[in-house]
Amino acid sequence: MTTRRLFLAGGTASALFAPFVTFGPGAARAGDEGLYRDVFDPESSFIRILAPGESFAAVDGTTVRDFTSGLSGYVNVMPGAINVSFSASSIEFEVAPSSHYTVVVPEQGAPLVTQDTLEMSPAKCDVTVFNLTPQPALSLYVPLAKAVAIDGLEPAQSRSVALKAPLTLDFELRDGTEALATVSAVELKRKTGVTIVLTELDGAYSAAAVPNIYIR
Repeated sequence: MTTRRLFLAGGTASALFAPFVTFGPGAARAGDEGLYRDVFDPESSFIRILAPGESFAAVDGTTVRDFTSGLSGYVNVMPGAINVSFSASSIEFEVAPSSHYTVVVPEQGAPLVTQDTLEMSPAKCDVTVFNLTPQPALSLYVPLAKAVAIDGLEPAQSRSVALKAPLTLDFELRDGTEALATVSAVELKRKTGVTIVLTELDGAYSAAAVPNIYIR
């Protein structure tokens, strides 16, 4: 088993996308159920796992076995040095108060830590994109708005944007003007989050949208 210690100086870049004000009469609106996550210690933080090839992880002693499209829910932890372990590796890093992190386990190489930049706005939904492909300069495009929400996303990077909610939207993961993959009818609920994961296998791209959840 290999072990790494990482003291995180900062998170991934984030993009603030101007909220949609008007979509016209054709815009579908999602419900607002599940607006607020359970109340945790305000100084505590959250760690989740993105590991398409894993079926087990442990976050500060909490076992994680439920993955959706390779993504787990957030595990609540207190600030300080936290160890995250997998079947063949582990990583330890310093967790700041009131923060969100994702530990990414690539098919090759050591685990990586990203700090998720989430607004948790009562009027918006946080949309985070992970590029787990070798394709550079990806963009997240919103066909209904005819606008790019996130651009310049490099391999092994993530980025977040807060979009107006409630809405139901389609998204395209693009290389320039070409859509590599699409996720349809993604529900954006207030003060919640959705994570879109782009993967590639033998030249074929696929994307999945997974709601952000919290493990008690």
